[in-house]
Amino acid sequence: MTELIHREIVGGHLLVIGGAEDKYNERRILKKFLSLAGGENAQVLIVPVASDYPEFAADVYTQAFRKLGVANPRVLRAAARQDVFEADADELLDGITGIFMTGGDQMRLTSTLGGTNFSQRMREIARETEVVIAGTSAGAAGMSSSMIVRGDASPFPRKSAVRLSPGLGFLKNIIIDQHFTERGRLSRLITAVAYNPYNLGVGIDENTAIILNNAGELEVFGEGTATIVDGSDITYNEIAEVGDAEPFSVCGAKIHILGDGLTYDYFSRKPIHPPKEFLLPDIE
Repeated sequence: MTELIHREIVGGHLLVIGGAEDKYNERRILKKFLSLAGGENAQVLIVPVASDYPEFAADVYTQAFRKLGVANPRVLRAAARQDVFEADADELLDGITGIFMTGGDQMRLTSTLGGTNFSQRMREIARETEVVIAGTSAGAAGMSSSMIVRGDASPFPRKSAVRLSPGLGFLKNIIIDQHFTERGRLSRLITAVAYNPYNLGVGIDENTAIILNNAGELEVFGEGTATIVDGSDITYNEIAEVGDAEPFSVCGAKIHILGDGLTYDYFSRKPIHPPKEFLLPDIE
């Protein structure tokens, strides 16, 4: 099958978190972020601009990372877009091995960062170095080139169930939805994929992450699951023909649900099955 996912991705890893990750106890996902970012030598930048209360969000993650051994996490201090223009991007990003974007509102994230020198420098170091880019909740949704900005849970897919907008573009042709199972968002992710089946939909549960590398591997990490909606083989799609609040039919979409440790090849759009020794034996 022709590879549908654009191969342009960061030089290191993307860590995309479904939200509500543990910040106070085991901190498994935050530990994974630091491990990928260099362990004891990690240099971390916190980007809290998506939050309604960015100073509070910055303090929460600063304390969490300090307790995990990061002596001096840096913070992009920006309550408004003008603050981002005035920030010294080169100084903030110099030597950084991990960037962590907090939750909040993904539209606030992109409208504050989009088109600034800071976001341009982020993309440059993402392409040219092995920096780890992480985002949780709104920070996760904003990583996509096309992101979900609004949309209510619906008992069935309908055209008005989701609203899409350009994101920051770290992920090409992949749409992220967060708080996925907890908020019943399968229908809106199916709707998002039906708008353009070229995009791969990935819904991530709370306290769960997906880790993507530039070899095309997506690994699930955490206590929940990742739901993948692949529309590349859709044979019938009437989303363009129905009213906004009406249900629509779509045939041929594939859904994969992956738990902790399972992987998926997002270049070829195929799950990577675990070794046979990890499979349950046949029951006669």
